[in-house]
Amino acid sequence: MSKVTGWLTKKSSSSMALGRTLLGSRPGLKIVLLLLVPVAAVLAMFSQAGCAIVVGQEIVAVASDRGDAEAIVQDYITWLEQNSELPVSINEEIKYRAAWRLQTDNRAEIRRQLAQKLDYHFGATGIYVDGNLVASVKDKVTGDQVINKLLAVYSNGGQWDVDFKQNVEIKPTQVVADKLMDVEETVEYFRFGGKGVRTYQVKNGDTLWDIASAVQLPVDELVLSNPELQPDTLQVGQEIKISRTTPLVDVITTYTDTHQEEILYRVQEKVDDNLFLGERKVVQSGKPGQREVEYQVTLENGMEINKEEFKEKIIEEPVHQIVAKGTRKLLAFRGGSGRLAYPTGGGIVSPFGSRWGRSHLGVDIAANHGSPIVAAEAGTVISADYQGGYGLCVDINHGGGVVTRYAHLSSSAVKSGQSVERGQFVGRAGSTGNSTGPHLHFEVIVNGVHKNPSLFI
Repeated sequence: MSKVTGWLTKKSSSSMALGRTLLGSRPGLKIVLLLLVPVAAVLAMFSQAGCAIVVGQEIVAVASDRGDAEAIVQDYITWLEQNSELPVSINEEIKYRAAWRLQTDNRAEIRRQLAQKLDYHFGATGIYVDGNLVASVKDKVTGDQVINKLLAVYSNGGQWDVDFKQNVEIKPTQVVADKLMDVEETVEYFRFGGKGVRTYQVKNGDTLWDIASAVQLPVDELVLSNPELQPDTLQVGQEIKISRTTPLVDVITTYTDTHQEEILYRVQEKVDDNLFLGERKVVQSGKPGQREVEYQVTLENGMEINKEEFKEKIIEEPVHQIVAKGTRKLLAFRGGSGRLAYPTGGGIVSPFGSRWGRSHLGVDIAANHGSPIVAAEAGTVISADYQGGYGLCVDINHGGGVVTRYAHLSSSAVKSGQSVERGQFVGRAGSTGNSTGPHLHFEVIVNGVHKNPSLFI
């Protein structure tokens, strides 16, 4: 027999002896009963000891035994996973230890207590942009759907190449249940979840409504972005913040654009000594060519940022236009510049050429009634009389086949056969003949052909 066993035997014998001694008397019996009651209570308490579920340093609940406690915790975790359809990770250690608190057999109550105290996360899928978590979804399948939908927005039905400008990754992450988004929510968040801020500088005459219209934002939104703004006291140079939604990830689209384009023809000039200086004549009409061209187009979030031509096929070459220009001076034999003097002080109000469905053989020059008219060059007056629709008209022959005409005059200061010098007064402006008001109708006639006077004055 061991020493401990012997000691216990002796103690037990002594106790029994003491008990017999005490029981032998009535007072002794009372003492024994008083001693046995608390002992019995302690023994009863120990007989009811359960297993505590401990999170951190706090007892969350007490089950009947450890097996029951572990089963309750596992049932709760299973319930979380079944309801979320996601794996659950417990973020802190769960301990089990004996406890002498009152137990509860109500599993719903224990689950409620676990929900209040237990820190857990769901195993989900994160969508990362350049290493930063932007959104969390249920699983990789959902993440792939988000990526595909984001790209499909700008793929033109899958016909164009699309990719992200940033580095986008799908990888596991830990989240709480209310942070998860579905496919449509995530796509919307990625497309419009950011805020871009720029500034607008107030210009002279701007109103808040003008600015809102220019930047295509509601007035209310401008005011919200600029709480200190006083619409009635805008100052020139004042900066106004312009806030816009921006994508959280940029989609780059590339595609080939093929279409036909017109090739412009070149205009070639050649000298023709038979034409007067300033005159031009089309010798060969130009004709545009055609080409088929391929462009590499790049878009960012649907907006074109680059367009490069990389392939060309000529379908039809252009035909160049050839224009002859004159070098011959109108009155070169006189040793002058070849240009006529301006016959009166006003500007040209009606040009040479087609007018009101018929040919206008000269130019109309603005002049008040009675304004002086002068000879455009030295010569001989060949007519100074009324000529039908021209009204009172003076014609001067300058030699070399050149004649100038001054029509609708109110009076004439020269007569037929008279020699005149360049700049000499020949009459006054009026509105005779077919005229709607006072002006000078001026013509240049070379060898019987009317020329555009604007080329020579």
